Amino acid sequence: MNMEMKNYDTTQQKSGKESAIDRTADQALKRGAEAYGQAEQAVSDTYDKTSEKVGETYEKARSYSSDNPGKTVLIALGIGVGLGLLLGASTRRPHKGWFA
Repeated sequence: MNMEMKNYDTTQQKSGKESAIDRTADQALKRGAEAYGQAEQAVSDTYDKTSEKVGETYEKARSYSSDNPGKTVLIALGIGVGLGLLLGASTRRPHKGWFA
C-alpha cells in the first residue's frame, strides 16, 4: 500500500510539471502569433504605401513623357547607351595584344 501511495505522488508531480510546460508553450505560441500578426500588418502597410508611391511616380513619368516626347526619347537613348557600355565592359575578356 505504501508503494501505491508513492506511485500516485509521482504521477501528480509529473502532471504538475507537464501542465506548467503546457502553459509555457501556450504563452510562447500566443506571443509568437501576436508578433507574426504585427509583422504581417507592418509589411502590408509598407506594401500599400510603396504601391501608392510607385503609382504616383508612374503617372508623373507618363505625364512628362507625353508633354516632352523629344526629351523622353533622348533620355531613353542615353540610358540605353549607358547600360550597353556597362554591360559590355563587364563581359569583355581581357585583351592580350595583337600578337598573343
